[in-house]
Amino acid sequence: MSVEAPLSNGQLFSWREIERYPDDWLAEANLPVTWDARGLSAGRVTELLRRLMDRHEVLRTTYHVRDGRPVQHVHDAMAPPVEHDDARVVTDPNEFELTKAELVAKPFSMIGDPNWRGRLVSSEGTPLYLSLTFSHLIVDLWSIHHLQDQFKALAADPRATAAVGPPPRELARRQREESWRPRQEGSERYWRAVLDKGLMDGLPTLPAKVKRNRLELTLRSRSLGGLAAEAGKRHGVTAPAVVMAFVAAGLARHLDTDRVTMSLMSSNRFDPEDQHNVGTMNQLIPFVTAVDLRATLADHLKRLHWASAKAYRHSCYDFDRIAALAAELGERPEHGCWVNHLFRAWFNYIQVDRRPSDPHDPSPAELAWTPVAQQYGQAFRVRVEVRGGCTSVLMLADPEVLPAEAMTDIMRTLVAGVRLAVTDPQHALKDLWNVGAAMPPSLFPPELPEPPR
Repeated sequence: MSVEAPLSNGQLFSWREIERYPDDWLAEANLPVTWDARGLSAGRVTELLRRLMDRHEVLRTTYHVRDGRPVQHVHDAMAPPVEHDDARVVTDPNEFELTKAELVAKPFSMIGDPNWRGRLVSSEGTPLYLSLTFSHLIVDLWSIHHLQDQFKALAADPRATAAVGPPPRELARRQREESWRPRQEGSERYWRAVLDKGLMDGLPTLPAKVKRNRLELTLRSRSLGGLAAEAGKRHGVTAPAVVMAFVAAGLARHLDTDRVTMSLMSSNRFDPEDQHNVGTMNQLIPFVTAVDLRATLADHLKRLHWASAKAYRHSCYDFDRIAALAAELGERPEHGCWVNHLFRAWFNYIQVDRRPSDPHDPSPAELAWTPVAQQYGQAFRVRVEVRGGCTSVLMLADPEVLPAEAMTDIMRTLVAGVRLAVTDPQHALKDLWNVGAAMPPSLFPPELPEPPR
């Protein structure tokens, strides 16, 4: 029997984030993936997708609004929303990238839509690949990895089983039980402490759906991720913490402040029971920390690592309750968009696949401006993606707060800091900008591109 239920904390957070997107940018919530279908018949692919849908409620769930609040509707069964393209003769091995780009560019309707779709492409009647696009409203990247692994396992052995965590509907029920109250109260205490310290004042925020000119700069390096991993091992922290720490240092310098508020994207999968969940669980959590220019690079890394680790402990919360708490404590965003107001500067680090980065890869780094940057949301955002051994650092900023020169300098600060965290970690943070000019081309290009006009 079909069931209607409230949203889990992760689902509610994704709903509140995506509903603020401008209508012509809704496709930014999409996550693409391509699975190999060679050796399978079209009927077999459909059967495997039905098996996954039977196993995971989120693939047969639609969203609706009741009395002004979003709810989830779990259906007994649904047909896989996959179209079959049998009319092609595929000769280009990279042709699937065009299909993936086409699917990911099409936005979903948040309401009444399963929020995933696919296309099975065959050449001369033989299936080649299955391209899928999921909205972040229903799954996160972790979930997509689970689904891909299970699809491959079932294709190899129809009897294959998999560990399955509680579905979002069950998580929503647990998060409303009395046993969850200590975690809820802990997150609210944490938020009170953050708001008492004060959020960063130098970054303006926007109303929902409103666009404004932004600049977007991307650094790609095949050695940077490996170097960050080496620094993390040396100092007992994570590679994402290493990168985030030097982003924070560069931001503090250009905002002329000795503390920053960084918002981190948390997977919320720290409990063993949540490791196998398929759904959307990511939430942003801010932390306020000092940036002490007298500290050594090693001390700076550890301070920000442990501040972020504390934040992660409280990163699963009811977004609407926190927005109400912020209003109670005097936070008053004039435009009413709590997502933008509470997360003014955010950082996210995504390991897309399992291929490690080589710190000694000599391939030249690339630095490029996006011709048309994303024009909504926070005034400062950094998204790091590690895919196929290459690390991409995408920085989005409001040019009235951080002009092109400042963005380039923050990128240079990041690279110089990561490198020195390995070679000279007792170097003082205040001197970091005196040594960052000459760097290996594998980490930072010697010639800088011209920003868009």
